Amino acid sequence: MQEQTLNPAPAVTLKAIGHGRQLTFNALGTAAVVMFVARESSEQPQPVVTAVRDKYPTAGEVMIVNVADGRAFPRLIHKVAEQIMKSSYNDAVSNLEPGMKPEDYVLIAPDWDGALLKPLGFDDVSKMIGVAVIDARGNVAGTYQGDDAPSHVLSMLERAVR
Repeated sequence: MQEQTLNPAPAVTLKAIGHGRQLTFNALGTAAVVMFVARESSEQPQPVVTAVRDKYPTAGEVMIVNVADGRAFPRLIHKVAEQIMKSSYNDAVSNLEPGMKPEDYVLIAPDWDGALLKPLGFDDVSKMIGVAVIDARGNVAGTYQGDDAPSHVLSMLERAVR
């Protein structure tokens, strides 16, 4: 097997909805699964989350971030879109287990201009989510968009979590 050269993740900072945590993707400090969703594909991350949390139960092992593709929203309606995301955030927070902090376990960040989507190679996430795995050093361990995202993500995480 050939050693794969990892590319650094983009030095992009997005602000999470709800608690306002700033996420700089080349400096997250832990392995991360970053899922890119559009309104039409917003239900697709759950099987990935379940698979990741079954193997890596804590955010200290693997952070999970949902990045909402906001490129379709004109600036004028960003606030409306943020309110919809805030509703999803509130639902997720209400389902957290006791002791789990929202700023670690509920990370929903809009990417209004494709600053993170484009460099990671995702053009359209409306039909199928895109997933990137970033290791603790800020390198991209892999990206994937297609069927059976959970098994591909777990395979990429094996390379990223060491």
